Amino acid sequence: MISAFAIIAGSRRLRASAFAMFFIGALAAALAPYQGLIAIKLFGFSDAQFAAIMVVGAAASVASSLYTGIITDQWASRRTTALICAAITVVGVGGVYVTRSPIAYLLAATVLIPIGFALMGQLFAIARLAVSERAPAERDGVMSLIRAGFALPFIVVLPLLSIAIGRGMGLIHLYGIVTLAATCCFIALYTLLPKDGLEGGAETKSGLSFGQSISELAHPRVVSRLLLIATLVAANTIYMQTMGLIFEAAHPEGTARTARLAALIAGLEIPFMMLIPWVSARMSKSTILLGAALIYAVFMLLFPRMAGGDAVWLLALPAAMGAAALLTLPIAYFQDLLWNRPGASSSLQSVNQVTSQLIAGGIFWIGTSLASYGLVMTIGAATAIGAGVALRVADARATRSTP
Repeated sequence: MISAFAIIAGSRRLRASAFAMFFIGALAAALAPYQGLIAIKLFGFSDAQFAAIMVVGAAASVASSLYTGIITDQWASRRTTALICAAITVVGVGGVYVTRSPIAYLLAATVLIPIGFALMGQLFAIARLAVSERAPAERDGVMSLIRAGFALPFIVVLPLLSIAIGRGMGLIHLYGIVTLAATCCFIALYTLLPKDGLEGGAETKSGLSFGQSISELAHPRVVSRLLLIATLVAANTIYMQTMGLIFEAAHPEGTARTARLAALIAGLEIPFMMLIPWVSARMSKSTILLGAALIYAVFMLLFPRMAGGDAVWLLALPAAMGAAALLTLPIAYFQDLLWNRPGASSSLQSVNQVTSQLIAGGIFWIGTSLASYGLVMTIGAATAIGAGVALRVADARATRSTP
């Protein structure tokens, strides 16, 4: 892992990706744990409307991420695309803070933020290209470290938010914080990211038409893996959507507890993320993901039952162990799956995240329609385990059939 730090320090593209990823993490840290409260409690949307907003936003993100990944492979225009995505994010979150209206929130959640978040896939593509000549272990180490940079702000931002909200800060001010984070992300990319093309040489363009690129991504081998991994990641999405709502119903200080637990989990995730390159050198990525699903399911099943007591803090350990793999390994998995398409393969990470939101939105709607937020967690745990088993079986069969 020390070598990964040195590699990042020696590359402008990797430094730009790392700093931008940190600021995106700060944005997510401020919004993600509170998205259910913001939509339902602050702007007055119903449970069903919130689920619909998640679905529409996820669909917009899928379309924008795929389009962005394909055109950057075609044109090798990664810097320009990254700056455009960062600027759109600033406009989206800044508009909510300035106007403080449900319409601005709806527009940001369903259009502007989903388009802007295509940036995350491009940062992974830029990083992958910068380490394309490195050994697999070094590549995995660099990608894990950059992904850990996304989690790092959760350790810093969430405790501060817990204090601020506990002292009466309104939820709307979260959008002021994320506007600052999005602006810093844009500045980092503008000042640090070199002009398009690899350091030391020009990037090779894909040579594929848009239709050919879509056909490549639509291959059953790719789509099936994407859906299975998205179902795995949906478990984490469900936790982020419902944690604040469950805490608020279970404890008088539920809103402040939301930030504290999310920060604790994020802090514990980082050392586990650092271990992933070591573990992935000894077992397949699908095996690790299955183990992560089983561990994370334990957390999801116990959290609704323990949210009202102090023992809930013990659940941070299995949550962090499971989430470290569920959040870090998919990008490496997709980049290995489509190793010669850095933009398209990295866009699959964004598509994976937003597809997980679609799945999580459906599970949220089913769970709240039938019973409660606790049922949402239970369904999420069961589907994650099923997806983990299916992915491991599919990869084992593919390995056996390879000559």
